Amino acid sequence: MLNNLVFPLINNFSSHSINDSFYPILKDKNQNKQKGFSILEVLVTILVISGFLLGSLQATVLATFLRVQSQDKQETANWLQQDLELIKYQAFELDNVNEPTGLSVSKDNACTQSRYGERFQDFIDDSHDGSSNPSAIRVEIPSNSGKFYSVFRQYIATNNNLTINYIVAYAPGANSNAAHPRYKLNDAYELSTLPSLENTNIVTTLFTEVIPNAAFDCTPNL
Repeated sequence: MLNNLVFPLINNFSSHSINDSFYPILKDKNQNKQKGFSILEVLVTILVISGFLLGSLQATVLATFLRVQSQDKQETANWLQQDLELIKYQAFELDNVNEPTGLSVSKDNACTQSRYGERFQDFIDDSHDGSSNPSAIRVEIPSNSGKFYSVFRQYIATNNNLTINYIVAYAPGANSNAAHPRYKLNDAYELSTLPSLENTNIVTTLFTEVIPNAAFDCTPNL
């Protein structure tokens, strides 16, 4: 009789304990699976993806800017090289066979007074007035590209030497010609004055010295 009372109690206790402790755990796990991501997790994910995309976009823009800037420098450097080749040829031609006329310094004075630098300056640029702030010439580089540059050539004649300082900058609009696509209006400069080397429109600078061949043919003063 006692056994019949005890075992049902044990069985009844065991079944209730399992039902009360095990099934709620399964229920909680199922609820967590159905719950998914929280709003905070979604927002963090969106921010991370947005930051990655923004960084990639900035890197692409910077790479494009540097590539275009490098192309501008290369194109203007090529133009300067061609101009220097012409100047070298003119340095060889000056008083080589025929003596040019109309120059401010005669051949005799250039020899006796060591002023071939001035004579050569007049020979290569007879429109230059000798001031330290020459006017810029407007050049399309490359030809038919629609990209215009201001080219400044500053001459400094010292005895038989002629120093030439080049400054090439993005050109502003003039007459019917548009400004260079990358000309910065907030850093404008005057075409009649050498721009500061800190001007952000400057693309290339170059410094060179030239001695005409004729200067070496002068008879030294005894």
